Amino acid sequence: MKIQTKNQTSNRNRFLPVVLTAALLLLVGCVVTSVYPYYTDKDLVFDPTLLGKWVNMADTNQPPPFLRIEQVGDKVYRAIAFEQDETNSCEVHLFRLKQRLFLDSFPTNRDLNFVPVHQVSKVIRTEPTLDTADLNYDWLKTLLEKNPKAIRHLVLPDNPDDKQGRIVLTADTKELQRFVIKYLNDTNAWNKTDHWKRLD
Repeated sequence: MKIQTKNQTSNRNRFLPVVLTAALLLLVGCVVTSVYPYYTDKDLVFDPTLLGKWVNMADTNQPPPFLRIEQVGDKVYRAIAFEQDETNSCEVHLFRLKQRLFLDSFPTNRDLNFVPVHQVSKVIRTEPTLDTADLNYDWLKTLLEKNPKAIRHLVLPDNPDDKQGRIVLTADTKELQRFVIKYLNDTNAWNKTDHWKRLD
């Protein structure tokens, strides 16, 4: 589960939704993003073991990100990431598909002109560590180059000279869920597992 947002100024003279989406994609980097959520209300579940303070166990020379997960609704979490020079937050929903747990997250500390985009992580376990894995952007890019109809999407350029652009999924929730289930056990479709250790 990655929380990657940074503040940037927007061009207020542009009103096309795809342009706004492209601007937000600049913020999240090479993360698979979707216009629509990956869950419906009936899929939502709540697990109190997610609540608390977590630290990323990745081996790094930098201080590891610190994450606090709070309950903000009946089946809604807020995840706040404290990093070296910034603090970012996401609204997070835990949901179940085919007896497997997933997290859908989207940023909350964003410019109002930005379209909120969703990202999905599969939950591998919640105890004793919180282990999650995100969809692999490079894998998705390769898949869509071979089969553009694999899932509905747009390819949005970062700038006028960009020949490749960034992928944003435009499939509706049902199609997103079918896609996730189809590739659930494909190890290439998911990034390396993130391990989060509980601090409290």
